[in-house]
Amino acid sequence: QQQQEVDEDFINSLPDDILRIILSKLPIRDAAVTTAVSKRWAPLFPTLPSLDIHPASFNPVNPEIDSDNDDESNVEDVNGWVEALFSVLYSRRAPVQKFEIGVEILDYCGGDFYEVFDDLCAAGVQQLAIRNYKYYDDVIYEIPWPVFSCNTIVKLEMVNCVLDVPSKFTGLRAVKSLELIDVTVADNHLRRLISRCKAIEKLVITDCKKIKNIVIRAPNEYSEDEYSENEKTFEGTNLMAFLNGLRGVKNLRLHFSNVYRMVFF
Repeated sequence: QQQQEVDEDFINSLPDDILRIILSKLPIRDAAVTTAVSKRWAPLFPTLPSLDIHPASFNPVNPEIDSDNDDESNVEDVNGWVEALFSVLYSRRAPVQKFEIGVEILDYCGGDFYEVFDDLCAAGVQQLAIRNYKYYDDVIYEIPWPVFSCNTIVKLEMVNCVLDVPSKFTGLRAVKSLELIDVTVADNHLRRLISRCKAIEKLVITDCKKIKNIVIRAPNEYSEDEYSENEKTFEGTNLMAFLNGLRGVKNLRLHFSNVYRMVFF
């Protein structure tokens, strides 16, 4: 008992920044419980720098499922789940620096999530990952315009989303890492998006739809990963223009379909 008290005193004596890092490693539900542990821990959860949101974050606890297993992939009570998310966000006492969300209800609750991303971007989020995990019924979430207006995002990841990039937008100047996975975007919208990311150092394009020709003229040195399973993603002339545009590339990986290799290689 004496040793336990010493250990507890040692943990409580750690700086707030260290305790926040520890809490950030826990599932959000477990981290929230710490607010009831003591007055020392109560203010920490509302000031966590990062939030990783997935269905299990706010689903009712299922005693038949291992507490260390986050395989719950579906939101059980949509309204209750969304209310719990807003409860966490409204209790914030410091801006969220890193926000990751991966659920299948982004499109279903589009208005609610528009408000979420609007607030996050207005507060200065630096790392943002939007992962739409509803792959059936052709449900694809359209990225809201506040994301395109945000100038604090340094790392941006989008999965199974639609990019309708505004013809004129003022954000994304600070983006250094951009990952597009299963994204639906037209050529001109992709070109508009990338050309706006003046600080980009890493670009990943994986299995994106509607893309036919990619031409990139890179202002800075950056790492480029291009994965394409779609046939005829590039025409020969556009492939050369694409490669000529990567003037400062340090790392380049191109993955093409067998049909493409048969034609051009």
